[in-house]
Amino acid sequence: MKYIFLFNFLFVVFLFKAQHWCPVQHDTLIQSKNEIIFSGCANYSSTSLNNSLTKKLFYGGEITEAIKDKSFKLHGDLNRFGTDISAEIEYRNFSVNLLKHKNWGFVVKAGYYSFLAAQYSKDLFGVTFYGNDMYQGQLASFSGTEISSYSFEKLGFGWLDKKSKSSVCLNVFNLTNTLSAKINTGGIYQSNEGDTLMVLFDGDASFINSKSFSNGLGLGLDFDIRIPMTYKSDESNYIQFLGRNLGLVSLTQAQTIYRADSVYTFTGFTFDQLLNNGDILSSPANILDSVGITKSEKKSILFLPGFLQVSKLINENSKNRLQEFYGIRMYLSSIYTPMLFIGANYRVGKNLNIGLNGSYGGFTSYRLGMYSSLKIRNWNLALASENLISKNGESIILRLQCAF
Repeated sequence: MKYIFLFNFLFVVFLFKAQHWCPVQHDTLIQSKNEIIFSGCANYSSTSLNNSLTKKLFYGGEITEAIKDKSFKLHGDLNRFGTDISAEIEYRNFSVNLLKHKNWGFVVKAGYYSFLAAQYSKDLFGVTFYGNDMYQGQLASFSGTEISSYSFEKLGFGWLDKKSKSSVCLNVFNLTNTLSAKINTGGIYQSNEGDTLMVLFDGDASFINSKSFSNGLGLGLDFDIRIPMTYKSDESNYIQFLGRNLGLVSLTQAQTIYRADSVYTFTGFTFDQLLNNGDILSSPANILDSVGITKSEKKSILFLPGFLQVSKLINENSKNRLQEFYGIRMYLSSIYTPMLFIGANYRVGKNLNIGLNGSYGGFTSYRLGMYSSLKIRNWNLALASENLISKNGESIILRLQCAF
């Protein structure tokens, strides 16, 4: 359908191109020689896109008027949408003495990460899914629309404190792809007669026009610092300061950059004709060049969308069956708002934990999540979702840990 294609076109082309629930079970009494931890997540959320619409966009199917109307009613002036897909494996060695220090081990890790953050106007959604009829004689504003996307890999090596399990890791990053775009002021105006079309655009867009696996290289840090705090004389809890993918990359391929600050007027050319012209939509460069947007190429240095979190950990050795956890997290993205979260962990038996949590912020507003953690011998499996009842996103998070 035309509007399905246009939605993807506007958000991925025209605008140019884990640390989640599953609280860490902190245990300082059992000291293994080695640990392997695999973690992965697939998560998207939005302030205004109902699941009935996003599922059709992602998985296919007919988007009815009722589905469009349900999401359109949720939209405010500016709306957010984001995705986070990652997979990471980490190896911890507690048996060696790094730099001949008896309390130091080492960490090796590798991972893949894909991150997208988008902010867009209500009128952009309206024009995309309903066309320009409702905006005839008035400006459909796209001002404030912004998008950024990154996909990258990392390989890291670092220091590990055997007692607290704190670590600091130096990473090498490989950037596979990135795009960004921003419309400071922009929109489309079509006269009541439909014979005059005006396009206002003040903004820029950049992307890497390369299919290479490696388009940039960089350095950065991960850190996991755990500091004890005492609630009771016989029991300690830990606060975790966590940072992931804090770094920058230098592009090895030049970015294609489009810039414009103009008003373009088309007489005898309607909005629908612009969208239905196959020659224009067949290539993002065609529509940009057709309205005189300037093009340049440049290699640059980019900051990655790093992750920061401060939270209370779950004490595996606590005598209490019920424990609370809470904290704040954020990505280094202007679109992502800091997220506050709080939850409760209940130890059902010796090897089983379940929990509930609530949050506010991120790419959406309120969310409710649930997780479970099962320990079998030297294996620990945790599975969670951040969108237990939310209708504006989906999420699945997995962590598998083996100590030997």
